[in-house]
Amino acid sequence: MAAKDSFDAFLSILRDKIDALSEDENKPNIKIIQNELKEKFNDLAKSQGYVSSEGYEALKVLAKRLEERVSALEDLLKESKTR
Repeated sequence: MAAKDSFDAFLSILRDKIDALSEDENKPNIKIIQNELKEKFNDLAKSQGYVSSEGYEALKVLAKRLEERVSALEDLLKESKTR
């Protein structure tokens, strides 16, 4: 199994465990454990190059704006060459 497949499987198992822990919030200290696990999980995911959905959306907006600027610059370059 490739390293990425192994990591994805690990993430899936970890998410299932976090969800299972969060189902019964009446257990003592479950919120503390849940928050610590989520924090560790987020750190692990970031270290592997993953970003949050909010971060992804922000990057998508930036990429779109950059593409528009590059297109405008290319158009200006074409215009200057034809003159």
